[in-house]
Amino acid sequence: MASFILLLIFVHVIGSLSTVAPDEAQPLPCNSCCQGPAGIPGVPGSAGIPGSNGLPGRDGLRGEMGLKGEVGMPGPIGERGPPGPQGPAGERGDRGLQGVPGKVGPKGAHGHAGADGQSGADGQSGVDGQPGPAGPKGSQGDMPQIQKSAFSVFKTSSQTGNINDVLAFEYVETNIGSDFNIATDKFTCEFAGTYVFMFTVFSTRNNHDPGVQLVKDDAVITMTNTHEVDESSTNNLRSASNTAIVRLSVGNQMWLRFAYRNGETVHGGSNKYTSFSGFLLYAE
Repeated sequence: MASFILLLIFVHVIGSLSTVAPDEAQPLPCNSCCQGPAGIPGVPGSAGIPGSNGLPGRDGLRGEMGLKGEVGMPGPIGERGPPGPQGPAGERGDRGLQGVPGKVGPKGAHGHAGADGQSGADGQSGVDGQPGPAGPKGSQGDMPQIQKSAFSVFKTSSQTGNINDVLAFEYVETNIGSDFNIATDKFTCEFAGTYVFMFTVFSTRNNHDPGVQLVKDDAVITMTNTHEVDESSTNNLRSASNTAIVRLSVGNQMWLRFAYRNGETVHGGSNKYTSFSGFLLYAE
């Protein structure tokens, strides 16, 4: 391409020289001191052929490490895997407590009596026979029933009564066996035996010193009253107590009742001063 451009320039210069007359030819300028006229501009060259792509450049330097990202949400729990193999057996534990003895077997039959010994030569009795084998162990008998009976009741309100009126109680503290009937205010014996009964009566000076009897089936066992021995005392509160040990049969009843005169008052309140208690000492 460059050769073609040079050829065009050469042809153009030759053509320009041929158009000048010989007599008009000017002497050539001195190269050392003068410059000749400007030449005719050449024909512009055409665009060059684009060059081919260069070789790929080298890899750049590695950039700095970025900041650590936040922890993501935990993923869902995976499916449960199959059970692993059975581990080795652990050490043997301590010996446990001895269990409850089992039931006793039925009573065995008596063994056979041994054969009589032979008579001796002198007519005396012979040697006793050998004992028979022991029979199997007999069955255990029935366990005796543990007999329990105890009660303790209190008055929480005052009561005015006449002779032989039953002393009533409103509060039950203990009633093992339910032998005291709070509706009738009487104790009924369920187990024959010896019982202990205790009672305390409380009153004030204005209650006319009430007397109270401990009764077994209408028979008076003992009694008490709140009479103040020292009439000069200014104490307005009075109390009296008594205790009895009584042998009872099944069905006997025990209770407290008013004595002496009508219109006597036994004091009761939240402090539970007046009380009646009893319990089985031993059964027959």
